[in-house]
Amino acid sequence: MKQFKLDSKRLLPQQYGLGLKEVWEIDNSLFENGLVMHTVNWPLDTKTYGGSFMYHMNENQIHIGFVVGLDYKNPYLNPYQEFQRFKTHPEVRKYLEKGRCIEYGA
Repeated sequence: MKQFKLDSKRLLPQQYGLGLKEVWEIDNSLFENGLVMHTVNWPLDTKTYGGSFMYHMNENQIHIGFVVGLDYKNPYLNPYQEFQRFKTHPEVRKYLEKGRCIEYGA
């Protein structure tokens, strides 16, 4: 920080968000050891900060999550519902269709 004066303009203020995470058991044929997927925004609108992750962990198990910044402007935005919409994306849904959620939290 000191050497490159990274804190001189304070361009990156601290952010707070709400994160939701699930652990899924998936079909072993879909498991890709070491696969990591990160996304930005979708299905959120362009004015809302957020993103997702999916990690293939133990054999036939993935961890999937969704984060929404708490500075969102839409008073009707429901982070849980946005997470559910995110899981309908074809690149995510293909892993979950024949799987089952075994743990969840926020």
